[in-house]
Amino acid sequence: MTSPYHKLFVVFGNVVFAFNVAACGASSSTATPDAASVADASSGNDAVAGCAAGAAGVACVFALYDRVNAACSPAGVALLRSELEQRAPLGPLWLDGIALFRTSAARAIAGEFNNWSTTALTTSSFCNSDLFLARAPVAAGYWQYKVVDAAASGATAWQLDGNNPAFAYDGFAGNADGRNSVLNTPGSGRGHLVNLGTLASTTLGNTRNLTGYLPPDYNAPANATRTYPALLMHDGQNIFDDTDCCFGHTGWEVNLTLDREIAARRVAPVVVVAADHADAARRDEYGFSVSVGGKIETFIAFFVDNFMPRAAQLVRIDPARRFVAGSSLGGLVSMRIALAHPDLFAGAGSFSGAFWPGQDTNTALRNVLPAAGKKPFGIYLDHGGAVADDSDGAVDSIEVRDQMVALGWQQQPSPQCTLSTSSLCYHHEVGATHDELAWRGRAWRMLRYFFPA
Repeated sequence: MTSPYHKLFVVFGNVVFAFNVAACGASSSTATPDAASVADASSGNDAVAGCAAGAAGVACVFALYDRVNAACSPAGVALLRSELEQRAPLGPLWLDGIALFRTSAARAIAGEFNNWSTTALTTSSFCNSDLFLARAPVAAGYWQYKVVDAAASGATAWQLDGNNPAFAYDGFAGNADGRNSVLNTPGSGRGHLVNLGTLASTTLGNTRNLTGYLPPDYNAPANATRTYPALLMHDGQNIFDDTDCCFGHTGWEVNLTLDREIAARRVAPVVVVAADHADAARRDEYGFSVSVGGKIETFIAFFVDNFMPRAAQLVRIDPARRFVAGSSLGGLVSMRIALAHPDLFAGAGSFSGAFWPGQDTNTALRNVLPAAGKKPFGIYLDHGGAVADDSDGAVDSIEVRDQMVALGWQQQPSPQCTLSTSSLCYHHEVGATHDELAWRGRAWRMLRYFFPA
């Protein structure tokens, strides 16, 4: 009789483990919805035949945890470790009211779900290995927490979870990080921010942080392969709800606006990926042509050739629904990027665009537009101030608007705009200032236009 199993060899370090894996069509000894087979992982003879990737395999990993915990074979521990490491971008795993935390050593997990207790939940060595885990009931929701090292002192004892990229800004004076880690479960109704690491540029000679916003239920198993419309943004330090940024204006709070708009079904679930500006190099990178000593063309190449592919690796993006936006010089460079690569974007947005760089050298946006001509993407364009004194770049914004309309874009008033390849959604917030507080108040206009529910 033909065996229903075939041999699977898995290498962990310098050790090869052999597992009998159910062949196609063979029945599973354990009913798990996302595993090909779960046999006796605790004995080390049979093990999971491969959990589905990412969030889709979470139920399988929980089943594996139970079986390995029963007898603690080295092979089973190694397999569980591998499955957890593959899901590091998900942070703590959560299934049906149970959370599974992992730390590098024995640590307390203190958060909103246990009233910030430093004794209620502690990770411990799993099966006498160097894998430190804690499994505990945690209700569905959006929970901030910290990992606590009892051996450390003061504020340094409270640490971010190094195995979790999800975070929330925290303005508490005693929080040295200015952030907390986040466990955001399916069904919470909220999105969350993620630290996406850094991205270096040899041509620009610098490195910048990347930050993302993931919408509600992004990590739900049912959405494991779903792609999302994406908003790629500049000035990543300024667009979320960091209370310490932006001269006291606390940022655009794009993440909080999206949570509200998505919950109200006015905006579809969308991902945001933002790259930090380069501090003193910002003006040259976002504003001035290389022909006059700037770096905007070099930055555009970096954005398209380096930043966009990295964003697509880290976040599930629908390339047919990709948008770019920013404020001030970030609005200018967003327009320049989309005009240079219209096939890559469905729209470009500018808040209070700083369209003045290059006006004295014929390299400004108004000089570029006639040669670029009409491109097939939607535009969001707004500004504050007044025409009389050209505050908030009102005169320049209106000039750019009128140029675009002359080229073939069709002006519509916000918020009655409908996205198309020829629509230009325009708004003048009379008297509004040039700062993050003002852009925060208008962000919903662009979001409803670009991402209608």
